[in-house]
Amino acid sequence: MTSKIRLVLTSIVFATLVLAGCGGDEAPAAEPTQAAVLAEATTEAAAEATTEAAPAVTEEATEEATEAAPAETQAAEAQAFDVNSLVDSVASALPEGFLAMGKLDDVKAAIDAGIYLIDVREPAEYAEGHIPGAVNIPLRTLAQSLDKIPQDQPVLVYCASGLRAGTATAALRTLGFDNVKAFPGGWKAWTEANETVATDAVEPMTFPAKEVDPELLAKVDEMLSAIPEGFYSVGTVDKLQEAIDAGAVLVDVRDEKEFADGAIPNAINIPIRTLAQNLDKVPTDQPVIVYCASGHRAAMANAMLHAGLRQCACLPGRLRRLGSGSGNSGETPVEVAKALESDFQIQPLVDQVLMAIPEGFYAVGQIDAFKEAIDASSPLLIDVREANEYAEGHLPGAVNIPLRTLADNVDKIPADQPVFVYCASGLRAGTATAALHTLGFDNVKSFPGGFKAWSAAGEEVSTEPAEAVAVAAPKEVDPEALAATAEFLNNIPEGYYSVSDVEKLKGAIDAGAVVVDVREESEFAEGHVPGALNVPLRTLAMSLDQVPQDKPVVVYCASGHRAAMANAALHLMGYDNVRAFPAGYGAWEAAGEATE
Repeated sequence: MTSKIRLVLTSIVFATLVLAGCGGDEAPAAEPTQAAVLAEATTEAAAEATTEAAPAVTEEATEEATEAAPAETQAAEAQAFDVNSLVDSVASALPEGFLAMGKLDDVKAAIDAGIYLIDVREPAEYAEGHIPGAVNIPLRTLAQSLDKIPQDQPVLVYCASGLRAGTATAALRTLGFDNVKAFPGGWKAWTEANETVATDAVEPMTFPAKEVDPELLAKVDEMLSAIPEGFYSVGTVDKLQEAIDAGAVLVDVRDEKEFADGAIPNAINIPIRTLAQNLDKVPTDQPVIVYCASGHRAAMANAMLHAGLRQCACLPGRLRRLGSGSGNSGETPVEVAKALESDFQIQPLVDQVLMAIPEGFYAVGQIDAFKEAIDASSPLLIDVREANEYAEGHLPGAVNIPLRTLADNVDKIPADQPVFVYCASGLRAGTATAALHTLGFDNVKSFPGGFKAWSAAGEEVSTEPAEAVAVAAPKEVDPEALAATAEFLNNIPEGYYSVSDVEKLKGAIDAGAVVVDVREESEFAEGHVPGALNVPLRTLAMSLDQVPQDKPVVVYCASGHRAAMANAALHLMGYDNVRAFPAGYGAWEAAGEATE
């Protein structure tokens, strides 16, 4: 690989992680190069957006240089274009929380607990006043000061009002500092709350320097050092009005409902998660300004569009005021933080769980058997779909704990009565089942048919919500297992790590994905997807040498339930390159595809 191509790839990784760093809630840095093919396969819209955007970007980027460009330059430009699908995979995966500690009380508690505070404003701003105990490492010098940033304690970065802190968080996470969060309210929120301020400088301590890839470090330093005055932002409403008067296009990256409730006149609505799928709506021949409700999503969209997709500016101001006590804290509980810093290995635990799976794989597949189980055991029914899906209709008596929040609500899950989880059609329920068994809830089963099968059978449906309440005697859960499970569940992307249909699976295979059949050997012998490896679910954790980490992997079973469990198990063990094919071998065979 030439140095030119390596540099382009490094740029893509950094730009993508700027997006992830501003948008996650304790999310690990994404590795888009492993999952790009499957990220496209997850949603039809993503693939269409990439296809539609390719000709325009290629023509604009290479029109004048094509004839003279060396082969390696053209290859690098082709690779750089892949940022569309890479950014899309990250944008669509953005969780709630945005790696932010939003509540002032949580920030104060973290300071009392000894968090390391970094003020990334300029020295003059820091000298005029800062949060007591904070050290000053200006944003543009951050990559040159890694020996002043600890690796073994929580770190909180802040600036004036959030924009630079988000950039710093993303940069440090790109460099491997997974202990960093941002305080988006920043100095402004701190002083408006009349909190104590300091003017005495705190000298940064020196820590063992983190080992960082020199080329990556050089690239991050280059990008931070070159940030212009203004930090790619439109600072005031007056400046925004001037830009609008001069012909700037406004893009509102909030969700459709927020946009419908009120928006700046003539703004285009492209929710942040769909931005890379809608590049045809973002002009390249006019100034573009993105905005949201409180600045976070606008900063992310700005970073995304600057990642080679479009040129734009960001409006960090707010349509609504962010109060000093509002927002999600994003703070990790103390016990979880300790677990994240330990040498805990989850693979033996996952192996133990998988090996103990009984006949039936914790699933009640037939609706009559499911109804009988409900009548006989009075279980707790947990609907792990999103809140809006639950509100539209659910099984009578079911409580709603969305999949991504499951590990945050273990106090609402009893250990002394049967529990059934269900979703729309099985994928999320299988994931939930695997996750809860990893946490020791051996009383949990799944109804794979889900709400789709229930409603199709004409069974009773309710729209009355049932409240999930804390149980009297919550199960004692291993904090290290809880931390690992929460990290996985909290950051599940849109599409839930799935390859949605046979055509998408064929496309993934053609692009080089490895297919793993997790059915039993006897089932595999009767017929399987050509070229598939057979690693039965119960043996998965002891057969990791057969599952590659350097290329996309798709797991499947007969009808989706075991694939969902396998997908969850592999992600818990660090395989971020894996997707599930929930339709299963039955759908492949029914489509008339070749088998072996």
